[in-house]
Amino acid sequence: MARRTKAASPPLDLYDYLLPAPAVRVRPVAEDVPIRVTDDWPDFVPVTDQEARIIEAFFADVLDELFGPIP
Repeated sequence: MARRTKAASPPLDLYDYLLPAPAVRVRPVAEDVPIRVTDDWPDFVPVTDQEARIIEAFFADVLDELFGPIP
C-alpha cells in the first residue's frame, strides 16, 4: 500500500493577501535649469533611395498635409 502524505493545513485567513501600498517617495523639486540643445547634425544628411521610399510610404498622408500632394 502506498503511503499518503499529510495534507497541508490551509492558511488561517484567506483574505489577508492584500499588502499595504508602499510609501510614495517624493523627489525634491530641482531648480529650473535651462535645457542645453546642441545641433551637431551635418549640413547635408545622406539619404538613400530606399530610405526615401520607405519614408514616403509610411508618412504619405502626413507629408501631403504638410507640403501638399505631389504634382
